[in-house]
Amino acid sequence: MPTHKIVIEAPKSTVVANYQSEERTKTQYQSETALEKAFIRLQSQAYEYLPLHTEQELIANLRRQMEKLNAIAFTNDEWKRFYVR
Repeated sequence: MPTHKIVIEAPKSTVVANYQSEERTKTQYQSETALEKAFIRLQSQAYEYLPLHTEQELIANLRRQMEKLNAIAFTNDEWKRFYVR
């Protein structure tokens, strides 16, 4: 791992004297299939896999999760004002 001479260091940024990014090859990126499998493996950590196939199913799930998180129930009018496309 290369070391860098730090010029300025702040809570949200760092300036170094010299930086050269590492070259990346195509094999270093995760495929969409591998990413999906990794998400599915999260089920073993108490995440629930939901087979959502449409935008409407996704929006309905968002509403359920927001209501659950906030311990409220949106009326249809409230949801329409809250969820604006």
